[in-house]
Amino acid sequence: MLTFDLINAQNEMSCITQQNRGAKTKRKSNLAQTLNSIASRAQDNLPYVLLHSGQSSSGPDYTSSTDAVPQSGTVKKMIYPTKFMSNSFLAWDLELTLKAGIQAGAYWETVISTDDAQEYAEQFVHRFMNTEGGEWNDDGGLSDAIKDSAEGKQLISDITTAFTNNMFLHKGDFTKFTLDGEGIRRPSFSWSSSPTLKILVGGTQELKVTLSGIFYDVQNCKWAAIVSVEIRDDFGVTESDITDASPSAMLGVGGLMDMWVLQKQRGQKPFTSVFNFTFWCSGGY
Repeated sequence: MLTFDLINAQNEMSCITQQNRGAKTKRKSNLAQTLNSIASRAQDNLPYVLLHSGQSSSGPDYTSSTDAVPQSGTVKKMIYPTKFMSNSFLAWDLELTLKAGIQAGAYWETVISTDDAQEYAEQFVHRFMNTEGGEWNDDGGLSDAIKDSAEGKQLISDITTAFTNNMFLHKGDFTKFTLDGEGIRRPSFSWSSSPTLKILVGGTQELKVTLSGIFYDVQNCKWAAIVSVEIRDDFGVTESDITDASPSAMLGVGGLMDMWVLQKQRGQKPFTSVFNFTFWCSGGY
């Protein structure tokens, strides 16, 4: 076990400083073996999944059809004019709505530039209209925005606190715990934090937290870790997105209707957007 190796290595180091030359040579040999064992055991267990919650690419917002009928009488009336609109017009209007929302929020947007945000809006609509679902892997721009957002910073803080506490409790052995049950939630982005992330991502469906690398300072009983975060979101819509829209979201209800008609009555496939970022944390055991 890593715990035994870490404690043993620290004991060996303490003894080396207290013994004569002959004894030190043997202790150093034992220490080298112990350190190699630590490295081997840690490497064998990396990458190590600390948390995996939720499921993307599933659920009502990920289904498409060509004959869905709205349950809400209000929605029926709202989408009636789309009978006379082409797919290309609806896609154009959807993109226009997304860009207008991004432009309207540009005044308080701090985590991404307006030009970049509007480029991502174009990419999202293009993929929605021209591919068969699947995954869209972010090139890093939106992932960096997520990391820098208030929700991203809170997520990092929650992961760091839970991981640091567990590393101390388990004497540095990360294989003895996960972060399930620690109350770490999938992020859901707000208008006040980032209009772009609210519009293009909103609530997220899946979160995976992985320990990618770890370094031990055995002499001082400290560690430093690289943690990887993967967030997945389904770019799709349900009728409740329209009927239960917040007052601010109602400003973009036309785009929601465009998307609903395209996805539920014209057969366009939703897709899963995938965001990744890493961060460092450190502590003691």
